[in-house]
Amino acid sequence: MTLDQKLAEQHRTSANLDVRIDIHERFSTNKYPWHRWVFDHFEFPEACRVVEIGCGTGKLWLENSSRIGAAWNITLSDFSAGVLEAAQTNLANVRGKFDFKVLNVESIPFNSSTFDVVVANHMLYYASDLSRALTEIRRVLKPGGKLYASTNGMGHLKELDELIVQFRGGSDPIASVIETFSLDNGRVWLERYFQAVHLFRQENALVIDDAAALAAFGLSVTYAEIEEEKRDEFAEYVAHRMQEHGGEMKITKDAGIFITVKA
Repeated sequence: MTLDQKLAEQHRTSANLDVRIDIHERFSTNKYPWHRWVFDHFEFPEACRVVEIGCGTGKLWLENSSRIGAAWNITLSDFSAGVLEAAQTNLANVRGKFDFKVLNVESIPFNSSTFDVVVANHMLYYASDLSRALTEIRRVLKPGGKLYASTNGMGHLKELDELIVQFRGGSDPIASVIETFSLDNGRVWLERYFQAVHLFRQENALVIDDAAALAAFGLSVTYAEIEEEKRDEFAEYVAHRMQEHGGEMKITKDAGIFITVKA
């Protein structure tokens, strides 16, 4: 199975994404919600066309429903039909002009200069061809349009990576994904296609005192690759490690957002 096929299977439904969202909401030391923090950085025209690439379950818009402009036309997209269906359900009663579309960021099915804003929230590191993805994003943006692209630093969730690798060996599943487009190399990538690249980081961490939740978190990681028959053993291993740390584990978070403009 190729990496793309593994990614598609892992995101066939929203279940794994829901686990990760729940962990961050329950155990983050910074209680200001991530999606509120991201939205705080948005500066949209009063009337505009917006596309979110990789919208997940629509949490960004659900948690900011009162802040959605009446004259915004918002296209929410994801490569997973199952995840996009969850977004559509979540936003059924949210005021806003929403359209939903399954698409791949490397081949965006819209005309050039269509959108005033592109949002890519923690998804560009999943692109098989990042150069092609950024070329497509730039193409569909209007001149002067903005890209808001959030991602993680290479140290993000490093303790969770260590737990998984110490259990099953191999490479770090989280860092191996992030390295494609991270807070550390994202500026270099974006400056090839856009102007005025700005980076904002959120201060945060996880302090988890629920071993079952931490084990579920590890199993939800895209490339955790822990076999079904070893999942109970992994849960026991996590519980043991948590006891060694006094009943809780602190996990590094390093997340932020790039804001850039098409010339």
